Amino acid sequence: MELDVKRVSDREIIIIVSGEGHTLGNMIAKEALQHPHVVFATYRIPHPLQDKMEITIIVDENYSVDKALHEIIGNLKKYLREFKERVEEAL
Repeated sequence: MELDVKRVSDREIIIIVSGEGHTLGNMIAKEALQHPHVVFATYRIPHPLQDKMEITIIVDENYSVDKALHEIIGNLKKYLREFKERVEEAL
């Protein structure tokens, strides 16, 4: 996986991810939409023959996009850790 982070403004960030697809993009976008300061979040794969995905997150005026992104990723890591533990317990 390769990342290219492009900040458009203090409120918006676009992350270009190479080597990942819908699974990661959908997971991040859905979690971002649950954040109280995120006003818009989406992902897209610009062209099916290119191995690139764009994730866009926009926050409200009084919040840092960096802080929101760290919180979103932190929440995902926590959920995935809990999921892994429950699967291991079930096995």
